[in-house]
Amino acid sequence: MRHSLILALGISALLGPIAHAADPTGVVRILTIPGAAEVLVDDTLRGRSPSSMQEHFMIHLAPGDYRIGARKDGFDPVERQVLVTAGTDQTIRLNLAPEIRMISIAGGCFLMGSALDEPERDEDEGPQHQVCVPTFEIGQREVTFADWDACVNDQACDKNPSDGGWGRGEHPVMNVSWNDIQDYLRWLNRLTGQGYRLPSEAEWEYAARAGTSTPFSTGTCIDTSQANHDGTFAYDKCPASSGGGLGRTVAVGSYPPNPWNLLDMHGNVSELTADCWNEDYTGAPTDGSAWLTGNCAYRVMRGGSWNGYASDLRSAFRCRVGPSFSHRGIGFRLARTPTQ
Repeated sequence: MRHSLILALGISALLGPIAHAADPTGVVRILTIPGAAEVLVDDTLRGRSPSSMQEHFMIHLAPGDYRIGARKDGFDPVERQVLVTAGTDQTIRLNLAPEIRMISIAGGCFLMGSALDEPERDEDEGPQHQVCVPTFEIGQREVTFADWDACVNDQACDKNPSDGGWGRGEHPVMNVSWNDIQDYLRWLNRLTGQGYRLPSEAEWEYAARAGTSTPFSTGTCIDTSQANHDGTFAYDKCPASSGGGLGRTVAVGSYPPNPWNLLDMHGNVSELTADCWNEDYTGAPTDGSAWLTGNCAYRVMRGGSWNGYASDLRSAFRCRVGPSFSHRGIGFRLARTPTQ
């Protein structure tokens, strides 16, 4: 059954083992994400958290209610109300970085690529072939500027991309390359240990189709009320959209989700995948894994963007880009393999 998960970037409190009954205090162990943040108890600075996920900031407190918070330059401060009782030992996480919501996608088999009679198909979308994808998790939304800026503020991402004046925050991050994204993934996985990665091309298409076999998850047509793209030219025999489009990105989730509750799988920014480029699907993996042989001087992008026409938003549409190339129409979303 598909279900939504708030992954380890969320805040949690876990009750630990009971300490010796004679101890008149309670122990609170604090982990901050990111590390090296100032820790405050009732607005009084008590020290700085460790930078390592393997260490905690430990403090003994008399029984009572406390406001325990963390702050770090470049991040929004966070605070939790914590009840301390004598002889207890509890661990809390304080997350200063944005939460990343993942959707669990049940495994299954589908026909990858486009049928020979699909309007405006390209030769690199075939031959159509069955792929069986194991269960995986994918970001409900594209990675945003807020997500990326947390990495920059933590001095783990060198690239500080421009938003072009369109807005940061909940707008999808753009002007980042495949190589830049590797820095973000290393940082995120160092903080969380959760194994975040780019989706494979097969995982991406499986999630974008969301059980459909039509050109779009919306059916045989798509318009500018359903996805952010250039609607100047209608797809095939579909009704024309009113106006050409917005000419920029919009905040993630500004359009309805697909049938599997994923946002902006069509349009907004084109999304990089893990795969190397191949001219067609001859010899492609059929198990949902990334195709890591072929022309790895290029990587596969999917989904179309705010400046793409409707035909570029098709679930089967593929394009390629060099791993060091960045553009205001390029972004990404996260994936991960569930732990057993």
